Amino acid sequence: MAKKTKKEEPFFQIEDKKYPIEKMTNEQKLMINHINDIQSKENTNRFVADQLAVGKEAFINMLKSSLNAKDHSPHDPGDENDNIINE
Repeated sequence: MAKKTKKEEPFFQIEDKKYPIEKMTNEQKLMINHINDIQSKENTNRFVADQLAVGKEAFINMLKSSLNAKDHSPHDPGDENDNIINE
């Protein structure tokens, strides 16, 4: 005879306490949905913030490289410090 395994019911955990979801009110279940949605959005926003930081740094480096390039027009031999404003 096959052994019956007890299936663990879904729960929500707060501060090391587990609360069975099926015993919650509809309002409590709605709060859990909001919490889960907010957590998902926080994770997405962290991911996007990382992408933006890396992209910004790449554009800063590209601009620095462009400003420091010694590729001047043949009509304006220029100086490598032409783009620097000294105050």
